[in-house]
Amino acid sequence: MQAYRVALMEAAEVCKMGNTPVCAGVTFRGRRSPRYAEAPPRYPAGNGLLERINRSDGPEDRGRDERCLGGSLPDFGGYRRIVQSPTAVALYYDLFQGQGYQRVIPIKTAPHVPSQMRQWRGDSRARWEGDTLVVDVTNFTPKTEYRGSRENLHLVERWTRVNANTLEYVVTIADPTTWTRPWTVKQEMTRQDERPNRIYYEPRCHEGNYGMTALLAGARADDKAFRERRGSDPATKCYVPCLPQVDVEDPVQ
Repeated sequence: MQAYRVALMEAAEVCKMGNTPVCAGVTFRGRRSPRYAEAPPRYPAGNGLLERINRSDGPEDRGRDERCLGGSLPDFGGYRRIVQSPTAVALYYDLFQGQGYQRVIPIKTAPHVPSQMRQWRGDSRARWEGDTLVVDVTNFTPKTEYRGSRENLHLVERWTRVNANTLEYVVTIADPTTWTRPWTVKQEMTRQDERPNRIYYEPRCHEGNYGMTALLAGARADDKAFRERRGSDPATKCYVPCLPQVDVEDPVQ
């Protein structure tokens, strides 16, 4: 995948100087790579600067956040609303800008769904260990992406109410094809006043997602101008954030 990303940057004018992170490893050739028309070797699910591809043929070329597909697990940011019943726990994840999603976790001893059934946020099964809710999450899809891990991602989450206002979240993250050993993150969440948060935040990211529409419309305009010999090859442009490398110690930069 990295070789594919590099190939799509070979014609980008910004890589003449090579002073931007997305040009790392790129040999500037001034012409589009034969790979420019290829489909990505893996689903481009990442959002990081160095994980995006320099093309806008369709929404699938863009990052998850741009497509309103955020909220992959594990998730360490945003507001949570938690509703508990005897047989399930429902968590609402706020993904900012008014969008979010509901994650309903059954509390039962039934096994995970069959291995051929894959889901974007995996398959969750919960059980109680004393006052701690333990959630086992497997069956992620290959389209999932978390720091290089995809379908082999395995999470064990532990939710513990420490006191009336504090919820402790501990998650152990494992994937033997990505990391040498499992690793664990702990996060504490503070309860907020329920009065200001009493209104349900309706997920509405794609309604009015003019950024995506404008980005794709601009790319099609570039294609048309190139066909009519009025503009440069779109492969020479930069459709990912191509900011130059700056000195973080310099406040002016």
